[in-house]
Amino acid sequence: MEEREITIVKGKRSTPFSRGILAQTLSQAGAKPELAHRIASEVRAELLAEQRYTVEEEEVLARVRDKLIKKDALVVERLDKWRILRESTEPIVVLIGGATGVGTSTLAADVARRLNIQSVIGTDSIREVLRHAISPDLVPALHKSSYAIKPEDIRIPVKEENTTLYGFRIQASQVAVGVEAIVDRGLKEGTNLVIEGVHLVPEIILDRYRDHPNVCSLVVYLSDEAAHRSRFYIRALGTAMRRPAEEYIAHFGEIRQIHDYIVESARRMGVHTVENFSIENSSDAAVEIVANRVSGIAEKAARRPSSLLLDASARGG
Repeated sequence: MEEREITIVKGKRSTPFSRGILAQTLSQAGAKPELAHRIASEVRAELLAEQRYTVEEEEVLARVRDKLIKKDALVVERLDKWRILRESTEPIVVLIGGATGVGTSTLAADVARRLNIQSVIGTDSIREVLRHAISPDLVPALHKSSYAIKPEDIRIPVKEENTTLYGFRIQASQVAVGVEAIVDRGLKEGTNLVIEGVHLVPEIILDRYRDHPNVCSLVVYLSDEAAHRSRFYIRALGTAMRRPAEEYIAHFGEIRQIHDYIVESARRMGVHTVENFSIENSSDAAVEIVANRVSGIAEKAARRPSSLLLDASARGG
């Protein structure tokens, strides 16, 4: 005999109960995939056993919370904060900085997925736009890789040992113009954004937004140099990189110099740092930082008619 379908309702909307959507929602809030799927299956089985074929979304979420409290209370707290963020009319801008190869782009994509933010922008893309607008004759450092700037690109006397950081700061300052324009426009228009990249230097960009309640800044790092070095080979295997890993390894000393500068700058400026050994743990930490940062203003702001279990594929940030 075919089982009857369970319908989830919220207001005037309804949708068939989906274990996949419920498990995805719990995973986005930080639950382990196995636990998320188990709870989703348990809730569905209970509703069928009780012959509850039309159920309010709030009741489904209440059942989920009761189960989570017994199995992973931390996820309950994250789910509550995450829900407030999802329903808030306040814009959220997440800035994720870090040296080349530490995983800012991977982390940014995962954080955006979990917060349901559609716009993820890399500072390399912003730099590329600026390169088309600013001639290399005017700012040579802008047209080089962040770790490969030479003394002749700086045009003022600089000690050789200071060339890497001085040139990098010149480039980051130029890219900051584009980053700030995008952030300010996003805040003005109420658009949720994640921006990531090496150019988000605390002393240059992140500090400007340190006290803005809608902007959450963090820096990703890898304290283990061997782990950092290996990331370039892993990335080369997993993606169609134009530049081979050897090019990055050839400049690894300069990349680590920039890495240490960014991390030390973050600590001086009071910007959160996250060690990216595991993308799962790093994403948990990043979402927690964002939730703690902006849930206060989100809770006070107006709520939009949002659902966690309806129209999951169409929800936008």
